[in-house]
Parts: sequence; C-alpha cells; structure tokens
Amino acid sequence: MIRLTASELLSILLIACSAGAPAACLAPSAVASLGSASSFAINTTVSSSSGTVNLNCGSGSIVSLLPGDYIRLSLAGASNTNGSRAALKLNNGSDSIAVKLCSTQNCATELLVGGTSVTYNSSQLANLLGTMGGLNFAIPLYLQTLTGQNVAAGTYTVTLNVMVDYSICTGLGIAGLCLSGSQQTGSAIEPMTVTLNVTNDCIAIVAPNISFGSAPLVTLFAPVSQSIVINCTKDSTYSVGLSNGNHAVNNTRNMANGSAMLSYELYKSTSINRWGSVGSERWSSVLSSAISSDGTFRTYQYVAKILPDQATPPVGNYSDNIVVDLTY
Repeated sequence: MIRLTASELLSILLIACSAGAPAACLAPSAVASLGSASSFAINTTVSSSSGTVNLNCGSGSIVSLLPGDYIRLSLAGASNTNGSRAALKLNNGSDSIAVKLCSTQNCATELLVGGTSVTYNSSQLANLLGTMGGLNFAIPLYLQTLTGQNVAAGTYTVTLNVMVDYSICTGLGIAGLCLSGSQQTGSAIEPMTVTLNVTNDCIAIVAPNISFGSAPLVTLFAPVSQSIVINCTKDSTYSVGLSNGNHAVNNTRNMANGSAMLSYELYKSTSINRWGSVGSERWSSVLSSAISSDGTFRTYQYVAKILPDQATPPVGNYSDNIVVDLTY
C-alpha cells in the first residue's frame, strides 16, 4: 500500500491543474478591396466586394465541435464612420463614402457600429472551416457602398474593427465531453482594412452652336458671348481645348461657303487670349469662369468674333465645326 503525505498530494494536484490549457484562438488582421470605379459610378451604382474574418483555434477537428460552440461577430467600431455605418475616407482629404458591412451577400443582415451581432452555431461552423487544417474558421463578410455620394477621385480607406466572440472545443473526450482545458472561450478584435479607388471622369459637355446672324459687311458682325459647361468629377483638374475647325489657315479659324472664307476667332472670357487646342491656348479647369456648389459643373465663358481686318466675302451661309476636347 502506497501512502502519500499531504505535501506530496498537494504537489500532484498542482501539476494536474497546471497541465497546459491551450492558447486562445487567434484573429489575424484582414483586408478587402472594393476595386476601382469612377466618381459618377460611385454616385449612382453600388460597388460590392467581400472579405474574410479568420479565427484560428489550432489543432482539432470538426468532430470536436459541441452543440453549444459558436462564433459571434459584431462591428465594434471603425476608423471612420457615417452615423452607425463605417465610411471609407479619402486619403489626405475629407470626402467619405458610407459602406455597409453584412453577413449575407444580399446584405439582408447588416452589422452596424455598436449594433447587434450575428452568431454562427456549431453546424454552421462545420461549413466554415478553412483550408489550413485544424479548427481554422473562415467567415465571409460582404461590403456594399451607398449611392448618392459625390466625391473626389483618389484612394479611400477604412479599418473595420470586427469583434469576434467565440467558444470552441478543440479536444473531445469520452462520453462526448470537451477535454479539460480544451474549451476555448474569449473575444478578440480583428481589424479589416477596406480600400476603394475612385477615378476621374467627365460625363457631359454642353456646347451650344454659335450664330453670328447676318450683316452686309464683316465690320458689322457683333461679337457673340457664350458658355461651354462641362460636368466632371468633383475637384478634378483637367484642361479644355478647342480645335481649329475644318478650314483654318495659319492658325486662324475660318467659316467656309464653298471656296469663300470668313475668318473668326474664339477668345477666353472677355480677353484677347485665343482658345485653342495646344499649350497655353488650352483652358485649365482651375481657371474656369464659374463652378457649381458641388464642384462638378464648370463653366467656360468665351467670346466669338468675326475678324474685322478682312475683305467682306460673297453673300452666303458660312459654317465651321469645332471639336471640344478634355485632357486630364
């Protein structure tokens, strides 16, 4: 018969109790990309993508999952917010784009900042085991931008702080009970960085026709003041050029009636600076005559003049065509 002293028994009990509980599950950081879209597409069309939240609980297998095991996800916060939603923010800028974070692809279940959580039970978790082996779970989350947002071009970023609460058995003993120290329960914040690239675009050029009317002499044609309005990405920088038309001679524009010519020119604003298609003759958007409050519509006021130092051509209708071009 073996007898143990009190001190020996205590020593054995201490060893048994300290026999290594497994390390907590790990929630590594994640990334997701919403790709690239023009500013006007962002304003009118939803951009969508997905990302994956991973929870790595080490060795084990699907058979060790118990009916009460779970992973619970919620949105604890974000680096930028718009109300209760996360918001992608322009790097080195103030514009932002609200974005939904959802647990379903159709976004029927949305995770709001500080809102309710979504729970994955053991039967669902069995279908979410990743390809790394062991009890490593890969849970997809879905992202959708909100429309109706007028923003400048650039790279937009937000970091989502996804709270991961979990209770996972990593070792099953006899009678279907979790082995002592194998029930891993805890919580962790998994940061998910989301990016979106917004590109410049122009969707409309409004350039009315010019009519000088009628006059018996070239010196009697009055100048015509008109405007071209261009709709481009908010705060975008570009230049506007006007071609020389179809009948230019020595960089002077002409309207034609058969072989007869009537010289004219187009000038920026009320100045004597010719509006052309190359070099300094182009018109920079930063020098536009006016800009709308939302930064997308720019107006270019110009003056069209029949040049007075020419002989009056034969009676008839004279015309020309000008091409408006934009360069980013």
